[in-house]
Amino acid sequence: MKVKLQFASLMTLSFLFGLVLVIILAASYFAGKISWQFMIGITILSNVLTWLLGPYISDIIYKIFYKIKFYNYEEIKQYPYAQFIKKVCDKHNIKTPKIGIINDQNPTAFTYGSASFNARVVVTEGLFKFLNEQELNAVVAHELGHIVNKDFIVMSIASTLLSILYELYVIFTETRNRSSSSSSSSENGKSYFFFIGLVSLIFYWIGTYFVLYLSRLREYYADEFSAKETGDPNILSSALIKVAYGIASVPDTEKTAHLLNTTRAQGIFDFKAAKNIGLIYENDKERKGLLERSLLFDIVNPWAWIYQLKSTHPLIGKRIKRLCSLTTSPIYDFENIINSEVDKEKLWSNFFKDILVMYSQLIVIIVTILAVIPQAFTSINFIVPTIIAGLVLLIIVSIIKLRYKFPIGDFKEATILEYLADIYASPIKGKPIKIEGQAIGRGEAGFIFGEDMLFQDKSGFIYLNYESAIPIFGNLFFAWKKLDALLKVPATSTGWFLRGNAFHLELYRFETKSQTIKSYVRFWELAGLSALVLICSISIYILAFYKG
Repeated sequence: MKVKLQFASLMTLSFLFGLVLVIILAASYFAGKISWQFMIGITILSNVLTWLLGPYISDIIYKIFYKIKFYNYEEIKQYPYAQFIKKVCDKHNIKTPKIGIINDQNPTAFTYGSASFNARVVVTEGLFKFLNEQELNAVVAHELGHIVNKDFIVMSIASTLLSILYELYVIFTETRNRSSSSSSSSENGKSYFFFIGLVSLIFYWIGTYFVLYLSRLREYYADEFSAKETGDPNILSSALIKVAYGIASVPDTEKTAHLLNTTRAQGIFDFKAAKNIGLIYENDKERKGLLERSLLFDIVNPWAWIYQLKSTHPLIGKRIKRLCSLTTSPIYDFENIINSEVDKEKLWSNFFKDILVMYSQLIVIIVTILAVIPQAFTSINFIVPTIIAGLVLLIIVSIIKLRYKFPIGDFKEATILEYLADIYASPIKGKPIKIEGQAIGRGEAGFIFGEDMLFQDKSGFIYLNYESAIPIFGNLFFAWKKLDALLKVPATSTGWFLRGNAFHLELYRFETKSQTIKSYVRFWELAGLSALVLICSISIYILAFYKG
């Protein structure tokens, strides 16, 4: 399987090298010896220096901000996890890395370095709290897998190539402004440069997705490495879920949030996804099988595939499914559930309906423009009626879109648990629900100006998205003056359940015995629609008057 990783690495780097080469050759053809070559050289040199010196700079940063303590093997050899690290490194003929420990209760781990000769493996104290010895070894083995596979070196080179592409975009799109000559040949040259700059930007965007794909693939192979070194893929599966639960359950502070953000791409997995999976794990303690079905959303729902495209890590459900495929006795039986319970036709029909509704306004605008253009050259008398028809249609689809996301009707009494296991959930089509429980904290713990809430019912947790009637300032006032009084009080939350890469409730009403708090999420969507209707109506009137 490692061959696939090596092949993907080669293909990604070859592709990026090719993109850079195309741009450089084109620029050389049109400009010959020009100063940007020196700038590209500086870009490469700076990235090389960053690659070589980066680990030492990171050491200083982690020591200053997170009080990290580094240990060599001799200093911690009495601990089983250190002995495990030494064993794996000896087996694969690599230098035993420095071990960094950060005093942070959020369980996470990450690796950085220029190569195996100066690699560091960093863990937080939270790992020792939430994981047993075998699970800790599995997480550490995952990080060692990155060192053995040398994938972080490839990532460094790929990032350098992306930097060059972006530099070329900036240089060549500014060439027009820097030249003072106005001759015809000069103008043509500037146009060529500008075109090359735009192509560089397009290549940069494409290359970014290749790098993200490589980043996700390297996580799979680090998982596989861990499974082989521990002898049981289920151990890492269990560890990943516990890490997610730990990140979700540990109160955030400015310091811990900063650590998770700065190590988001390096960590054992994306902490933002971890928070949601962690809440599911808490729910699953009361009802066996929920976690299995909740993770299934990552595997079978088409929206999950789209959300993963911009992620540095595979979705946790996909990672655990892959780990389960490496053993004959997996802890989760995804295949049986997929084959017996998943209606794929329903999944895809719902997805295409979501896409149609999501882009309905854009589709109407494009169709109207395409209908008007030919008439401009043939029968101009039909242009105004066509535009009027397009505007009316735009109003209609906007109303449909609003009602699709925020359907009007009875809010069904439900538990959070029931909707977390719904693999047909959507980020576009809301489900009106009413849940009984209490708000237990802010959506972003420790952030006093955060207006959203974390809500708990008898089955689990969910985030509530609140919007004030007054944009921005109303939200700040609510967060500062009102939110604390709503915490730890029996309440009913009414709103629309949505799930994409995360799940939340678009709040409509929050009720306690003493007060009712209205949320204006749907109102602001309606306000936007009303503004569109007004603009369209004025446009229709002007066009009708013009025609008359």
